[in-house]
Amino acid sequence: MTQSRDAALARIPHTEFLLTARFGDAQSGLIVQRVQVCGTNPAMVLIAMEKGHALSPLIRDSRTFGLSLLGIKGRLLSRLFRDERGTHDDPFIAFPIKVGTLGAPIITRADAWYDCEVIRHFDVESNFEVYVGLVRDAAVERVDPSPLPLRATTPRSEAHLRTTESARLPHIPHLPKMSTKARGRRA
Repeated sequence: MTQSRDAALARIPHTEFLLTARFGDAQSGLIVQRVQVCGTNPAMVLIAMEKGHALSPLIRDSRTFGLSLLGIKGRLLSRLFRDERGTHDDPFIAFPIKVGTLGAPIITRADAWYDCEVIRHFDVESNFEVYVGLVRDAAVERVDPSPLPLRATTPRSEAHLRTTESARLPHIPHLPKMSTKARGRRA
């Protein structure tokens, strides 16, 4: 039962974001994967993070947080911010950051970033706590007019989506390189 439930939960789309906050001289960050748009007018995001991290009191006291979509360029950030660290360490020292309009540190090399004001905090009966943030400022690294592809829901259609997506993308070392002939047959 637990394996089936975990497999079903793993099918919910997610990616890595860096959640950041600053209060006074203390600042910290944490990799989170549970992020969802929960409103467009006004723009809002919902974030679930594990309880007990040093970031929680910073978000609570500052009433703000920054959120950075890491993408492929965020591998080092992902490794650095995955572990628990104290607020006395400055994890941002080696990365270009800016201070958001509300005061949270924003990683400028992210694919997209969001500067949010906390409007709700829920302490649910789970190992996670939930924050709802009103997006006060946001930006993307580069604007792409094409919409993001919808994710498939079955393993067979996921395999087809992966091959068609990799055929459109430039070669990235972790993706298989496809010949021009193979691209023509799959189109």
